[in-house]
Amino acid sequence: MVVRPVRPVRALVWAPAVAGLACAVLAGCGQAAARNTAAAGGAVVCADPTHVDRLTLSRTNTNPERFTFPAEIAITGPQQARSVARALCQLPVMPPGVFHCPEDFGISYRLDLVTSGHTLIPVHVQASGCQNVYGLGPVRWIARTPAFWRVLGKAAGLSHASHSTFSGTLAS
Repeated sequence: MVVRPVRPVRALVWAPAVAGLACAVLAGCGQAAARNTAAAGGAVVCADPTHVDRLTLSRTNTNPERFTFPAEIAITGPQQARSVARALCQLPVMPPGVFHCPEDFGISYRLDLVTSGHTLIPVHVQASGCQNVYGLGPVRWIARTPAFWRVLGKAAGLSHASHSTFSGTLAS
């Protein structure tokens, strides 16, 4: 019987690759879990938007636009909050394919919907670029549904609101 020594160097060469692969797989699973959680939160809103009690609207913009309303608005009226929830859930799902969108100026809104005292997963609405909506499961879009901006504006107490109200004007 011949006994040959095991070459530990060869085993160690594969260790970083195996560790890297394990991390990638676990990270992918974590992202999938986060997407499933986001879909579940969106499903809660869209399964029955009549349970939404209130809504906080927060604006983020990375450019010097001017707005006629504050960066954060609390919408405490249940009817107004529910009308926004219904309008969000009626938005079409972003179709597959390649799109040539207007320039994205980094203006977006975070909508924190509350139902029975529990804040649901935030919904993120882009006011520039493709006007995508995230947080309701599949990505939705507003570009072909401009009435959404009127509903959001009315709920926020903004008269005659439109897409341009939410996208701001460039500071001079």
